[in-house]
Amino acid sequence: MSTKFTFFIVPDDDSETKSFSLGKTFIKILIAVPFLVLLGLSIVLITYVPRISDYDNLNQKYEVLVSERMKVFDLTKSLKKITHMDEFVRNTLGANLNLTETPKIIDSALMIIPEKNIISLSDNIPSFPPVEGFISQRMKNMFSNIDEAHGGIDIVAKEGTPISSAASGVVVFSGWTYEMGNLIIIYHGGGYMTHYGHNQNNLVSRLDMVKRGDVIGFVGNTGISSGPHLHFEIWRDDSSIDPLIYFPNYLKKDLTFKN
Repeated sequence: MSTKFTFFIVPDDDSETKSFSLGKTFIKILIAVPFLVLLGLSIVLITYVPRISDYDNLNQKYEVLVSERMKVFDLTKSLKKITHMDEFVRNTLGANLNLTETPKIIDSALMIIPEKNIISLSDNIPSFPPVEGFISQRMKNMFSNIDEAHGGIDIVAKEGTPISSAASGVVVFSGWTYEMGNLIIIYHGGGYMTHYGHNQNNLVSRLDMVKRGDVIGFVGNTGISSGPHLHFEIWRDDSSIDPLIYFPNYLKKDLTFKN
């Protein structure tokens, strides 16, 4: 015989008293359900709250790792650039030159170049636009050091457009780099250097003498590049200078809308 519990509801007024019965099993279920719900919630909290905390810790560690890797990547790029610049400077000063002609020391930087090939100091300041085109990226600052990520301007032009030397000088580097693709670097005397990157191909070789306005290569899309353009830099000593200071006419074709 099953046990039942009868409950009476007695109103305060004279209305009829109501009653209802519940079986013992039903009451047990009624008590057990909330208990099981609370038990389940407790298990969930005990199981997943530490995991949420672990996720937050892992996420923080991941962000730190990404930040550190980006710093390492930037330092690696800077180190590569410093290594290239060291090589360029050494080559410019004649540390590795094998000249068949008697070298002659001229100008303020004591640059060693073959005799009869003399750079006029009046031509060594960049003054000839390297290419006709539109500015798609500018320098962050007017002057920057070797650690800056973008030390020049990008000039968009049709692939194959001739690139001209911005000033007279001697080619100290003409070759391939991972970032700039086909790259030309020209030393102009007085501490000036100009860089021409992402070229389709180079028409000059190391130690070639060039005059202001000479065609040295063609606009390309080599190296790390999103489209045909010339990456152009002007360096003096250990700092890059905004080419727009020397070529303000490019401002008329500036697509960056930078004030």
